[in-house]
Amino acid sequence: MSRPVARSPSICRCNPLPELIQGRGVCLLQHFDDGQVEMPVRQRAQRWLRQVLATYLAIPVDQVRIARSATGKPWLPEHTWLRFNLSHSGHSAAIALCRDCEVGVDLEKVSGKVSVKKAIARRFFHPDEQRWLALDDANYLTRFTQLWSMKEAWLKARGTGLTQSLDSFCIIPPAGANGIAQVMESVVGTGQVHYCQVQGEALFCLAYGAIPGARQPPVQWQLGCHQTEKRLFTPVDYKQAEVDMSLANEPAVPVST
Repeated sequence: MSRPVARSPSICRCNPLPELIQGRGVCLLQHFDDGQVEMPVRQRAQRWLRQVLATYLAIPVDQVRIARSATGKPWLPEHTWLRFNLSHSGHSAAIALCRDCEVGVDLEKVSGKVSVKKAIARRFFHPDEQRWLALDDANYLTRFTQLWSMKEAWLKARGTGLTQSLDSFCIIPPAGANGIAQVMESVVGTGQVHYCQVQGEALFCLAYGAIPGARQPPVQWQLGCHQTEKRLFTPVDYKQAEVDMSLANEPAVPVST
């Protein structure tokens, strides 16, 4: 019996921020394109993160206190219900947020040399993932970047980071540019990572996911651009860039832990 595959949410402009309610996650994209070259993107992404957290917590930005776990995962000691994660690449960044469920997000600009990516895959990826990459050599770079972003997002949601080996779990994206992939990991069983490719200053691969409790249903996601510039991120397989905010509307496989 084949597993159902859900479609990723559409991207829209989301100012103000969408409501963050139980059982739903929010993934935000931001492109920093205002000429402030004196401030590194990493610093700007961190500043944006604090602004977003302050908005959801309804407190001043200077009162947002972020701590880190022993493995480096950021969290809010005074507001543990709000789980979040940040990623940045190029001149862009992404934030994932959820109530009471650990989340992870990774944004990767498609770039680099195929030969280098193949060497990384041979050394670190699960054998099934290596075979999947080899099925389409012409698009190897994009496929590698998508797979890497999915694995990073999962490790960040788990809170292990790269202290957990990349070949200890397997993610094989289903057919299509956007969707939900199943994560097979012996430690926690099966999980889910949402993924898509988006066009901003360049082509990016985005992945985000949450780990609900044992008796919680899978998290549904909203995906939006939190920015005021005219340029929006657009899904590579959508012709219309600015559409109403929607949730993934296909059935999803429950997560077992």
